[in-house]
Amino acid sequence: MAIKSQNEVKPGHIDRRQLLKYGLHGATLSALGTTLPLESQAGAASFIKQPAKNGKIVVVGAGAFGGWTALHLVRKGYKVTLVDQFGPGNNQSSSGGETRLIRAYYSDPIYVEMAMRAIKLWKENEPRMGQKLLHQNGLLLFNYPSSKAESEAAVAIYKKAGLPLEKVSLDDAVKRWPQLGTEGLDHVMYDPTAGYLDARKGCQAVCDLFVKEGGTFLQQQVKHESIKGGKATSVTLANGNVLEADQFLFACGPWLTRLFPELTKKLAVTRALVFFFASPAGQSDLMENKLPTWMDRDMTGPFRSFGVPGSDFRGFKLGLTPPDNNVTDRFDTYNRSIKPEELDMALNVITRRFPKIVGQPLIEQRVCQYTSTPDTDFILDTHPEANNLWVMGGDSGHGYKQGASFGEIAANTVSGEREKLEKFGLKRLIG
Repeated sequence: MAIKSQNEVKPGHIDRRQLLKYGLHGATLSALGTTLPLESQAGAASFIKQPAKNGKIVVVGAGAFGGWTALHLVRKGYKVTLVDQFGPGNNQSSSGGETRLIRAYYSDPIYVEMAMRAIKLWKENEPRMGQKLLHQNGLLLFNYPSSKAESEAAVAIYKKAGLPLEKVSLDDAVKRWPQLGTEGLDHVMYDPTAGYLDARKGCQAVCDLFVKEGGTFLQQQVKHESIKGGKATSVTLANGNVLEADQFLFACGPWLTRLFPELTKKLAVTRALVFFFASPAGQSDLMENKLPTWMDRDMTGPFRSFGVPGSDFRGFKLGLTPPDNNVTDRFDTYNRSIKPEELDMALNVITRRFPKIVGQPLIEQRVCQYTSTPDTDFILDTHPEANNLWVMGGDSGHGYKQGASFGEIAANTVSGEREKLEKFGLKRLIG
């Protein structure tokens, strides 16, 4: 039975003070309906620990989803143990790596709302983390005739939410950002509220704050769960230790397919590529303070690309998902190497979009991965055989940006303060 909060939040209820606090217009509510109420109470800082609740909770996975969920739960007064086999922000996880984009550019208002709430949560928590992790240097969206429908849908959503989104002609784009090449583009969209997050550092900062505020972190592998009489009773670790709790939440990315194969047959672990190119000496206009993050929205091409210019002096980052990207059956055993033809794909993007980088050496390359659902929506639901065992995942390549707010939603759902969202249910995957 779900644990109820003394201050229950009614699904779909947002008062006017909350609305003004988040800077959203009334049209946002009509777009969202009653599916996604804002999570925090007006006038209360989200990091203020609530009166202690009875109950132990084990969270498996210290990535963007699991780490934030654990932090929100410990702030509710639960006794929380966070477990990760390789550690927060490790380079085998979907949440590892240097940076991740954060943006509200979606045609679905739920993800717009979550992205904006996540930005607020990062801003609130950065002082307690003691470091800058959110960088709002904007986002350029390279739009083609093929992405016109997506662009128009996003404009409508932004307008209803009261968020700025600027359509820029190609001539004006080159004047404002002379670093760009505009071959084949129809127009450029500019989102000034977007930017990027320090990914690996962010996971570690969330975990450190979780421990500082009373949580327990274990670097161990969970081998299996025990379910009896419709309830999960414990998880067994690789070292033989057994953790008992009242509720369990598994947010372990691609490892969901190992732990719950019967629930995750429709999930695909997707291979993605990241390249870092050396910026020309003295060319500071290719750094994050002079050039926004960017995404290429060619809806007909074999792949889409994105990038973060010069963050933390790491080089010019370019990411893409190649056509041959399904590694579901071997995601934790394959060698993470990049094929010569995949480097050619990246060089073609550089040639078309960033001519100043042409001829610069490749200084680093990585293969990362994410877990996709067929509809790209997230997963947050109870196991069909245990109503106290929660499954959370399906980041689908866009989950890091919403990790802070999705973790908040998960904590409020696990605690019984809000209803489960059908959109994130397991039924669509196993029905």
